[in-house]
Amino acid sequence: MKKLFYDSAYIRTFEAKVLSCEKGKKGYEVALDQTAFYPEGGGQPYDTGILGGAHVTAVHDVKGDAPLAVGETVTGEINWDRRFQNMQGHSGEHLVSGLIHAKYGYDNVGFHMGTEEITIDLNGLLEWEDLMEIEKKANRIIWEDREIYAGFPSAEELAHMDYRSKKELTGAIRIVSIPGGDTCACCGTHVKTTGEIGLVKFLTMIHHKGGVRISLLCGEAAVMDYEKKREELQKISVLLSAKAGKTADAVEKVKN
Repeated sequence: MKKLFYDSAYIRTFEAKVLSCEKGKKGYEVALDQTAFYPEGGGQPYDTGILGGAHVTAVHDVKGDAPLAVGETVTGEINWDRRFQNMQGHSGEHLVSGLIHAKYGYDNVGFHMGTEEITIDLNGLLEWEDLMEIEKKANRIIWEDREIYAGFPSAEELAHMDYRSKKELTGAIRIVSIPGGDTCACCGTHVKTTGEIGLVKFLTMIHHKGGVRISLLCGEAAVMDYEKKREELQKISVLLSAKAGKTADAVEKVKN
């Protein structure tokens, strides 16, 4: 099966031939000769969308009133909002992990893109002030709008390339590289330039298995989170008759 998302992560619609379509536990399971739907992997969630008029609830899991006909050519449409947020988050994670690795030598030993936040597990300890410096540097690189490379270098090019990887890899290796930020083996979808990440914002950091677990948001998700917290702060300010920057002092006064 040809993976069109490796040709371009920006393909939103595509045509494909149905190779098989069988009733499964959660709808119809469809195999195509090519697809732009990204399957879950490498910490990145799967795409959703529409295929031949049926809803794609997970890659290979299609719900509809009737199965698709084998041999039929169907049109697939990616849920672009979901995909682009995943691209922003995955590229932002690469940038952050690369900067931390370059400065502290720590490895990313766990990565998950959830519905509420992105988490990164590192095998070393950091202070919050250290993380704030990484955030500032990451956002400067984002605003400089550097071009991101994603492709399959030749064996000779790989031999002379220093890149991050969780394990030894064989066969064709896909590399994602951010100039001055990170170079890492990765199968996920990414934005074309760092500017499309928008911004990176760290939320929390806790000690985890001898290292730290960081939670963060990128791009539109970070902006939405900011707006949600602004609304909550506004409500608290009104309830306490306090200015937005003085709510903590007002809460402490009420507590005392």
